[in-house]
Amino acid sequence: MFSHAISRVRLRQLRHLVAVAESGSIRSAAQRLAMGQPALSRSLRSIEDQLQVKIMERGPKGIVLTKFGEILCSYARNIDTNLRFAAEEFEEVHGSRGGRIRLGIGPYEGFTIAHRAIGNMFKRRPDLEIAIFEGDYDALSEKLLGGEIDLILGPAAVGEVAQGLKWEVLAHTRPVLVVRSNHPLAEDVKVDLQTLAAADWILSIEGTNSRARINEIFRRHGLEPPSGPISAYPSLTALELVKKLDVVALLPRKLVEKDRKAGLIRAIPLVSEDFHLPVRLTTRKFGRLSPACRGMISEIKLVCEEIGDQL
Repeated sequence: MFSHAISRVRLRQLRHLVAVAESGSIRSAAQRLAMGQPALSRSLRSIEDQLQVKIMERGPKGIVLTKFGEILCSYARNIDTNLRFAAEEFEEVHGSRGGRIRLGIGPYEGFTIAHRAIGNMFKRRPDLEIAIFEGDYDALSEKLLGGEIDLILGPAAVGEVAQGLKWEVLAHTRPVLVVRSNHPLAEDVKVDLQTLAAADWILSIEGTNSRARINEIFRRHGLEPPSGPISAYPSLTALELVKKLDVVALLPRKLVEKDRKAGLIRAIPLVSEDFHLPVRLTTRKFGRLSPACRGMISEIKLVCEEIGDQL
């Protein structure tokens, strides 16, 4: 029913659809595309006429996509991404030392792996452009499927990986459970999960994949997961809060090392390896990555081989 109609939709029209979806209004998209609003509206109506479905509607906050529009926009982004990759491969043949990478990273990999791999890439490709997107697996995987980013380093699904994606484990990180130096748990020789479950924590935001992973560890041992009182991304902010409050936090080893050596915080001695996390590289199943993206993957794997035992 739709195969013939979709084959008649032009690439220009797909780009118009993506621009409107990202801008949220015909006016903003027209300015972005440097074209008139009437012409843009005609282009979108033409898609609807060809497919005989509504692809967008006007909502209280602007233009919103229908289910049909979301499907078409997702494929449109991937088509545009693959054309960008093809153009970059052409430029590579002509001797380019640039390229563009849109890299998604999790809360631990930026401190350990990503910055090293990116530094190595700029030595090889001085004209490279990199956009970094930090976040949880669910948010990043949605962007990856939609063609908004090219690959993900780090976070992984607690359950099944989203359809259309593939992944491989490159290494394992060993984030550290830390407290301030005068915390009641700071002097304990061993701390079990039951004690940790009763403690106050700085936890990832409720609903995120990283929070679900922590909850799953405790429930697997028959314990109720810990509660806040603070929800925050594992970052410098979380580290500063640990130094001021009686809370437990799971933070990247590299992030806490300086303050740990200075005696400002203490690492909690654990009897379990449940908090060791896999470092995963996630890409789309279909399509060919650009030369720059393939180079980034090679550098990431090399870094993992070099420092895997330090993560």
